[in-house]
Amino acid sequence: MRIHQFLAFIGAATLSLSALADPSVAGTLAVAGTAHNGAQPTYHLDRNDARHMRGTYLLDDGRTVVIVNEGGKLFADLDGKREELVRVDWAKFESRDSGARLSFNRIPYADEVVVNQAAR
Repeated sequence: MRIHQFLAFIGAATLSLSALADPSVAGTLAVAGTAHNGAQPTYHLDRNDARHMRGTYLLDDGRTVVIVNEGGKLFADLDGKREELVRVDWAKFESRDSGARLSFNRIPYADEVVVNQAAR
């Protein structure tokens, strides 16, 4: 009889302690060294990687895209327009204005770029 009472007490104590715990700590998941609460992870490009990504890349359709680094931000010159690139994945960027997506084969020191110009 005492064992059942003891186990019931331990179960009730465990439940009440977990109810008192901070829910923001309990729901936080560590992803790559940063706190992540279910939102999309943010991908940052450090200045050194950005510096090594600039250059002129020949596209499959014969056009060229020029990647420029200004102040740690990347810009793409394509079809006579300069657009700022925002990193959306490890090796993928999206232009702020047109929504064109650029995929690099590696970061840094990319030697191949694929451009997908999707209309917004």
